[in-house]
Amino acid sequence: MSRRLTKVIVPVAVLLVAAAAALAVLQPWSSAADTPDDSEKPVTAEAELTTLTSDLRLNGNLSYGASIALPGRGGTITRLPTAGDVIGVGQVLYEVDGKPVIAMRGDRPFWRDLGLGVENGPDVRQLEQALADLGFGKDMTVDDEFTAVTEANVKAWQKSLGVTKDGVVKLGDVVAITAASVRVESVKAQLGDAAEASPLTYTSTTLRVVVKLTDAQAREILPATRVTVILPDGTEAPATVTAVDPGGQPTETEGETTPATANVEFDDPAVAEGIGLRAVKVVFATSEVKDALVVPVTALVATTDGGYAVDVLRKGGKVERVSVEVGLIADTKVQVVGGELAVGDAVVVAQ
Repeated sequence: MSRRLTKVIVPVAVLLVAAAAALAVLQPWSSAADTPDDSEKPVTAEAELTTLTSDLRLNGNLSYGASIALPGRGGTITRLPTAGDVIGVGQVLYEVDGKPVIAMRGDRPFWRDLGLGVENGPDVRQLEQALADLGFGKDMTVDDEFTAVTEANVKAWQKSLGVTKDGVVKLGDVVAITAASVRVESVKAQLGDAAEASPLTYTSTTLRVVVKLTDAQAREILPATRVTVILPDGTEAPATVTAVDPGGQPTETEGETTPATANVEFDDPAVAEGIGLRAVKVVFATSEVKDALVVPVTALVATTDGGYAVDVLRKGGKVERVSVEVGLIADTKVQVVGGELAVGDAVVVAQ
């Protein structure tokens, strides 16, 4: 995490210090420590050395990513998938007029019929690469030219599908997808509908977390930041911020814009499988102190001079008040950075 993010989180630490002070003021001890009766021996905790980490915790939601509408085409829909189906490249997305519409790997839509005599273009290269990836690249050079070798490979591919072997890939016969497979999100059409409108929407097949950010957080959080995702059952899963969207784009609602968000991807997506698209927590580590001398926050006592102290239970049952200076506060622990407190001292904690 960058130093700039730490600056954004400083007010959180200040609030924690204030909360600790308020809690300390409520402790039922006088400004001078007393020696308790044996029957009222105070509850104590040891001052210890540990690594203290201050976290920023944000709400997130499990997601398969952005929803993409499949383009329509001419004809009548004769077969449809089911929401939740996973469809890979080379497989049938849906069917029109009894003929399959095939998913092919590519980063741009196909926009014309492709066959012998077509002008050179990047869509030809995309088709040839997709054919080669599917095992139909015999003697073919992947380039912008549709040659007789390309035609032969198209015919071999068409034969494998059981469709007419004419060597022409007509507009709408294939749909470019940007991943090896996609997940059908929703099916909007019904059998017998005209295929002009988009029949379905799809997403990535990989679960990730989408976190809403404030504008300041969107400026400070950077891609490649390591985070921890806390799943609904308490499982902690390591993950990484892969992208930050500053938002601000118009929505369908007049006057509203999209929020700033961060995409977070799991090291192992399998940890989130089977639990549904539920809410999770994403933990960003903002400050870390190694070998910090810490005591529970509830051990702090506010002193009359505006400082802090802790009550230490000494041998023989005597309680001694020791002035301390505090540092980082996190996870109900407070770092002691000054004073006469030592590791192993038994500090009195409020109940």
